[in-house]
Order: sequence, then C-alpha cells, then structure tokens
Amino acid sequence: MFDDLYDTMSKLFSWWRPSSEGEVTAVDIDSVVDRYGERLLLVVSYKFSLGDDGPYTGEYSWEPGWSARVLAAKDNMHVGLPVTVRYRPDDPSVNTLDRRTWRDF
Repeated sequence: MFDDLYDTMSKLFSWWRPSSEGEVTAVDIDSVVDRYGERLLLVVSYKFSLGDDGPYTGEYSWEPGWSARVLAAKDNMHVGLPVTVRYRPDDPSVNTLDRRTWRDF
C-alpha cells in the first residue's frame, strides 16, 4: 500500500525529477463512463532508456475535459514522436510524461 502511494506521489511531483528523451510507441482513445456520462481519454504509451539501462516503458492517460480536444490531440500525437519523460532516479520504472507535453494540445 505504501509503495503504491509513494509511486503515485512520485508521479504527481515529477516536475522536479530528472528527465530523459523517449518516444511514443502507441496512441489510443479510451472511454470512461461514470455517473456524469462518458468521457474520452487519450492514452499514450512510450519508452525511454538511460544509457545502456532500459528500455523502460510507461503509459499516460490524458483527459482535457472536452472530447474534441482528445480527438485533435490524437491527430498530433503519433508513434515515433519524441517526448520528455520524468522518472524516479532510484526506480526509473516509476515514470510519467512531462506535463509540458500537453501544453500545445
């Protein structure tokens, strides 16, 4: 339980973690249905390496609030696109996309 909490907190405060260049490996749209209705998420899978160590992989779900933004972002986010990944130095398998990835979407 505490390991999961530590990993989640590491991702929330990832802006001060080291970064590495990675690349998008898959882009999908997923839908979530809850009591408020259906929402679309852009799900981006990526990989990165640290020298000879890796590759590490990750997946990030982005929910901007409007379905039209998800659809537009999917057109711009493609396999092979370089991205910045933030990772925990003592365990790079705990990683997330840099939040600046979404500023242009």
